[in-house]
Amino acid sequence: MSQDSALGAPDTGGRCTQVVGLWAVPRSVSTAFEKTFACRTDTDVVHEPFTDCYYFGPHRRSHRYGDLSESASYDGRAASEQVLSVAAPVVFVKDLAFQAGPYLSDDLLSRAVNTFIIRHPKRVLPSLTPLKPDFTEEEFGYTALHALFTRVVEELGHPPVVVEGDVFRRHPEAVLRHYCGRVRLPFQRSMLDWQDGRIRRWSEGEEESQAKWHKTLEASHTILPPDDDARIVVPPERRAQYERAVEIYEELTPFAVPASVSGAALEPARPVASRSVAT
Repeated sequence: MSQDSALGAPDTGGRCTQVVGLWAVPRSVSTAFEKTFACRTDTDVVHEPFTDCYYFGPHRRSHRYGDLSESASYDGRAASEQVLSVAAPVVFVKDLAFQAGPYLSDDLLSRAVNTFIIRHPKRVLPSLTPLKPDFTEEEFGYTALHALFTRVVEELGHPPVVVEGDVFRRHPEAVLRHYCGRVRLPFQRSMLDWQDGRIRRWSEGEEESQAKWHKTLEASHTILPPDDDARIVVPPERRAQYERAVEIYEELTPFAVPASVSGAALEPARPVASRSVAT
């Protein structure tokens, strides 16, 4: 049960026709996926409403970014209100599972169509480390995603809907068409490109918790294909975390929505073997 689950989600009088949740590991192309929904004509997006709960609120789990006075009282109820107060036919909320999980009420999860996005740790580790070199295992995101996936699928009985981040980057239209079908929405071609890559304007207090993480997306006008595979060096102090993350990735990717090109289903690309090197 979440830290704020006893509070439940607020009653908004049915203003939200449909809530779609995308729960992510860091550096999984989740904000680019969110951007595609921001380009829909029927959708408003809510970007990471649980960040302030995790880092600044009264029940925060980390003091990484110091204090932010305007968010000191921000809790799970406030985040749920932010999601459910949006008056749009579709509300698309994206957040990192480690930030959202402790504060998500069963009521909000039950109202939403819950989906997940994951990426191989060999891609996430070298992308996350320069931005947050001292990240905790919780902030690495895989164990938190697995816990939320288990809660949604096994405890609440929702069908598993997973996106593999690099398959999405290689085949954005095909993945989006399948995904829209799974969340019972029509695909819109407007989802494939944009003039302005920003999700929203960031406040002065969001430089570390938000702004610096989205530079590539903000300079883009469409989904960018992934870089070529590269071998990585896993530091010995990260080896156990990395191996647990690989296990979770391999457990969840069989549930990934397929990409179809010329009628052929494409599985997530199998990464080349990564190596752990003690130094």
